[in-house]
Amino acid sequence: MIVMEELQSCIPNEKFVMNKIILLLLPFIFLLSCNDSEKKPSSIKVSGEGNIRVKPDLVILTIDVSFVQPRMADAVRLSQQTVDSVVEILSGFGNKQNDIKTSSIAANKEYNYNRDRPVFVGYKAEQGIDFVLNDITRFTDLTAKLLATRINSISQVQFGHSKADSLLREADLLAYDDALKSAHKLCDRANIKLGKLLNLTNTEVHFDPTTYSNMGSINTFNKSYGGDGFKVSPEVLVFRRKIVSEYEVSN
Repeated sequence: MIVMEELQSCIPNEKFVMNKIILLLLPFIFLLSCNDSEKKPSSIKVSGEGNIRVKPDLVILTIDVSFVQPRMADAVRLSQQTVDSVVEILSGFGNKQNDIKTSSIAANKEYNYNRDRPVFVGYKAEQGIDFVLNDITRFTDLTAKLLATRINSISQVQFGHSKADSLLREADLLAYDDALKSAHKLCDRANIKLGKLLNLTNTEVHFDPTTYSNMGSINTFNKSYGGDGFKVSPEVLVFRRKIVSEYEVSN
């Protein structure tokens, strides 16, 4: 009898155990009831687009210089002399030090192929120059001076705008206004009330390629171009942004 009493004393009371389980479950039951009572409000998603069209006011040029000579030293020397003369010309058209960027000279063996067999023709030294012309009205004068030098080509001509960041921000605002107008029209048609703004997203990438117009390349192998320059009519630039807005709606 003594042994049985000791065993019973070691077994937990059933009522005590049940009360403990109920206490543990109460917080979970409370959370579930809260989730059921707090339903997600109805919402509507709309998109808007903002476009700003402007004329470009700057030009970005990439100028290529290269020479092939029997001796590498001669190819490097001619390349460097030409780059120096080009930089001197560009200095008269640029107001900022960062407007002119030159790459390092690259020198390698040059081959021609005769019946699929490589034939060594000499050493090629080449160098590139990037330049930002902030006064687009001087573009024709600049190309005339560049074509009088021994450059190989102007491999890239891009038109841009000096206030691109500000124009993109303005396009963002226009896109937001456009989305808000769409939300009002949809709610009026559906006979529901438009509530507060829940979410706002700019879906465009940071750099919009439509803000630059690429004219292509200008080859200078035919020196009959020299001294005439190029007259261009750059396209209108379009700064485009898209906004997606989510609004709360109610009956």
